[in-house]
This record gives sequence, structure tokens and C-alpha cells, in this order.
Amino acid sequence: MRIHFVFLGEGTSDEGLIPHLEMLCIEAGAEEVTGTAPDFGRLPSSIGHSVADKVRATMLLEPNANLYFIHRDADSPDSSPRFGEIDEATRSCDLKKVHVSVVPVQETEAWLLLDEVAIRLVAGKPNGRARLNLPAPESIETVSRPKEHLQEALIKASESSGRRLEKFRAQFPIHRMLLLQRLPTEGTLGQLPAWRRMRDDTREALNSIRNSEAND
Repeated sequence: MRIHFVFLGEGTSDEGLIPHLEMLCIEAGAEEVTGTAPDFGRLPSSIGHSVADKVRATMLLEPNANLYFIHRDADSPDSSPRFGEIDEATRSCDLKKVHVSVVPVQETEAWLLLDEVAIRLVAGKPNGRARLNLPAPESIETVSRPKEHLQEALIKASESSGRRLEKFRAQFPIHRMLLLQRLPTEGTLGQLPAWRRMRDDTREALNSIRNSEAND
């Protein structure tokens, strides 16, 4: 089974998730997988920021995709409103392709707080000893404002000051993308409820695609 999926993130730095989603598809039984993010700049005019706006635009740009991964941070301990938002958007667009909701609790940055080694590496101090005060893995989905926690951890890990610190702060989107690319999908992350749900939903989505192809 061949899967060509599109990933609709909240921003371009979220595209670091694409290789991990490709691996989830392989683990779910796909023999060949390609993942991409839609290039909305190809459209003659700008689009809105809602999920429905992005889905409609992607339907035009990527007609050959057979799977959609749609990302929205929960922004709270309760992810159910985001799942409802995504489902409603796909219905309103009459999306015929299978979709999987990617809903980190509370924010994607919570997943990045799980890897101290990667944080030190991205900060340029792989052998640093500065205390990062990272939350315990078992409480990661209860941490409020994980983005701010991640920014602070990177700053501490960099051991920077003065102008070097100002320059380092400005590079947060780059650091975030690098951390996403290095995301350790085994171990603790694989046990988080949000990740498990996404993994299980991916398996269900591929089963649906497989059954649909068998009936064609």
C-alpha cells in the first residue's frame, strides 16, 4: 500500500513532524510513504487561518494525497475541543480523504521537553551541566505553557549572555524545528496518551485506506 499524505501544521516549524508521521505509517503497514506540507504560496491569493480554510486550499494543491494529518495544539489539558474542531472542518469541506488529527497536550513543545540530550545539543552545549529544571515525564501533559518552559530550558542549556543570548533567543523557531526532527518517538513519548491516540488513529486510517482500495 502506498501512502501520500499531507501535513497541515499550525506553522512551518511544525513540519519537523513529517518524518515521524512517515514512520508511523510504515509501522502501520504502508509499504511506501511520502509526506509533504502544502505550499499555500502557489495559490493566487492568501488563505484564511482556520482549519477549514487550510483543508480547502490543500484539496486544490494536493489532489493525489490519500491521507491528511491535521495538527492543532490542544492549548489546554482537554484535547476534545480540538478533535471536534478538526472533524467539523473536514465535514464542512466535504473532504473525501481519510484524516488523522494530531493534537498534542497542551502544546507540541511539551513533547520536546522530554529529551534533555537533544535540548543541550541544539543549544550548542552537548556536554553542558547547567540545570534545566525539566518537568518529570509522567507530568508532561499537565505542564502549562510548555513553549515558555522549552524556551527557558534552551536558554539555560546555551549558557549564553549579552548579545549572544539575544541572538540565541531570536533563533527559537529554528531550534524548535531541530528538536522536532530529533524527536525520540520511542520510550516516554510513545507512552503519552496524545501520542498513543495519534498512533492508533494512524493505524485505523491506514486500515480504512487498505479496505477502500480492496473494494475498488
